[in-house]
Amino acid sequence: MRAWLTSIGRLCLVAALVAVASGAGAATTLYKWVDENGVTHYSDRPEPGAQKVRIAAAQTYQGSSTSAPQSRPPPPAKAAVDQSYTRLEITNPENGAVLYNTGGRVEVGAALEPELANGHQLWFLVDGKPTPGSPNGTATLEVARGEHTLAAQVTKADGEEMITSAPITFFVHQTSVAQPPQGPALPKPKTTKP
Repeated sequence: MRAWLTSIGRLCLVAALVAVASGAGAATTLYKWVDENGVTHYSDRPEPGAQKVRIAAAQTYQGSSTSAPQSRPPPPAKAAVDQSYTRLEITNPENGAVLYNTGGRVEVGAALEPELANGHQLWFLVDGKPTPGSPNGTATLEVARGEHTLAAQVTKADGEEMITSAPITFFVHQTSVAQPPQGPALPKPKTTKP
C-alpha cells in the first residue's frame, strides 16, 4: 500500500512539474518530506514535517512572428567537368606549312567547340611533347628547324584525355651562314677573297 502511495506522490510531483513547465507564470510552492523508509516525497499540499520548496517560474521564449529564414539557393554550377567536345582542330599553322626564319618561335592555334570548360586544360602536342595552351586556344611554341608534327588535346584536371585533334605537319626553315638559301629568284652569295 505504501508503494502505491509513493507512486501517487511521484505522479503528483510530475503533475506539479508539468504545470510549472507549462507556463503557470508565477513561482510555485511545493512541499518536500522524507518518510520513515527514507523515500523523498513532493506534493502541492502541506504534510506534517514537510519543507516548503519554491520553484521559480519556468523560463519561456516566444519567437518573433517573422517567417523562418529562407535557405539560400545553391551557387550556380560551373561548366560540367564531364562536358564532351564536338570539334578540336589545329587552325594555325596549316598542314604542310613551311615557316621561314621564325627565330625558333611558332604561333599556334586550335578551334574547340564548345568552349573550354572549367577544370579542363588545352595542350599542344609538338612532336608528342605537351605544351599548355591558353583557354582561347593559342600558344607560342619554341621549335628547332626541321619537320614537326602538331596536335591539340583537351584533358580533365586529373590528366584524363577527353579529345585529341588530327595531327598536322609543318616545317621550320632557318637561314644559316653555313648553308645560305639558294634558288633562281635569290641572288648568288658573294664570295670574298682574302
